Amino acid sequence: MCLAPHAVSAQTVKPDEPVTLTVVDEPLSALMERLTRNTGVTFSYNPDQLNTSKTFTLNLVRKPLHEVLDILFNGSGFGYRHTGNQVVVYNLTPETKADPETKQNREDPSPANAITTIVRDTVYLTQREVRTDTLTLRDTLVRFDTVFILRKSPDDRIGKEDIFSDLEALSKEQTRELRVYAGVTLSWLAGRTDFTGTPGFDAKVADYRKFHSDRQLSGSAGVEVQVSYARVALASGLMFTSFGQNLDYSYQITSGGFFRKDTLDAYFTLSGADTNWFYVMDSTYIPLNLQKYGYNSLIRRNYTEIPLTFQYNLPVAQMLIYLRAGLIAGINTGGKGLYILTDREGAGDITELDVRAVVFSGLIGAGVMLPVHKKLIFQSGVLYRRQLQGVYKNFPV
Repeated sequence: MCLAPHAVSAQTVKPDEPVTLTVVDEPLSALMERLTRNTGVTFSYNPDQLNTSKTFTLNLVRKPLHEVLDILFNGSGFGYRHTGNQVVVYNLTPETKADPETKQNREDPSPANAITTIVRDTVYLTQREVRTDTLTLRDTLVRFDTVFILRKSPDDRIGKEDIFSDLEALSKEQTRELRVYAGVTLSWLAGRTDFTGTPGFDAKVADYRKFHSDRQLSGSAGVEVQVSYARVALASGLMFTSFGQNLDYSYQITSGGFFRKDTLDAYFTLSGADTNWFYVMDSTYIPLNLQKYGYNSLIRRNYTEIPLTFQYNLPVAQMLIYLRAGLIAGINTGGKGLYILTDREGAGDITELDVRAVVFSGLIGAGVMLPVHKKLIFQSGVLYRRQLQGVYKNFPV
C-alpha cells in the first residue's frame, strides 16, 4: 500500500494562527524550519548575529503564532517583525563603531598625542533649523542553505544509512494535528471456505466439503483515505474484491447386475382335499450399467467493499508499526460457476441461487509503514478477515 500526504496551506499566515509544537532539545534552526513547513511562514535573519544552535524544549498545543515567536526571540536581544508570510529577525542592540580619532589616541598614549582638556562654556541657541528628508526602507531577504556533497571512493560501499539519510522519521508526524493521506492498496487473499447445513443435509454438506477446493487467485484492489491525529488513525475507501474456488464434482448411477425371474406357466394338482400349485419359471440376467457424470468449474464471487478501520501507530526508528481492526461491508456484484444440487444428484448455475446482497466481515491485523519519499509512504502488513454471514439465503448448505 502506498500513501501520499496532502498538506493544505493558506496564502497569508496570520499572527494568531494556531500552532502545535512538541519538541525536546531541538535547535532554533530546526524549529524555524518546522514552522516554515507547518505554517508556510519564512524567516529572514543575519546568521552572524543570531545563535541558531540554541536548543528549546516546548510542549505547545494550538498557541497563536505570535506567542510562539515571542518565546523563541524575546529575551535574547532580538526582535521580529511579521509581514505577510515573512518574519524578519533583527538585533535590538546593533554594534557601534569606535571613533577613529579616539581609537588612535588610545593606541598612542605618548605626551605628543595627549588629549587636550576641553574647557566647557555656556552656549546659547539663537536659531534652530529643522531639516527633513524622505527615507526609503527596504527589506533585504537573505536565505542560506548548505549542500553537502558526499565523496565516496570506489572501495567504499553506500549503505542504507546513506540512502535513507534525507528521509524524515514518520514519528515526527505523530502530532496533535489532523493529517490526511490517500493512496492505492493491493491485497492477496488466501481464503478457506467453511460449509454448514440444516439438519437432514449432512450428506450434501459432506459432498460440498469433499469436492470444493479454495483457489489462491483471490485478491483485492482499490483506494484508501486515512485521517490521523497523533497516534490514532481512521481509514476508509473503496475496494474491488474477488474470491475464487474450484468445484471438481463427480458421481455415478448404477443399474442392472442381477437376474430377473419370469413365470412361464402355472398348474395345480388335487390330492384329496389339498391343492398343490406348481410354477414353471425362467430367469434373465440384467447386465450391469454404470453411468458416470463429472463437473469441473471455477467459482468466483465478486464484491465492492467499503471498509472502516481504526489504526494505532507505534513509532520505531524512522518507521511506524501499526495495529488495525474494523469492519468491511461487501456489496455483491455478481459471480459465476456451478453448485451441487441439494435435492438430487447433479449441478446447477449459482446465478439461480438467492445471493445475499450485503455481507459484513470483521478484520484485524498488524503491519509496518516505511518512508520512501517525502510525499510517499509504503505500507505492508498481515490481516485476518472473516465473513460474519453466509453467502446465500434460503439455501440448506
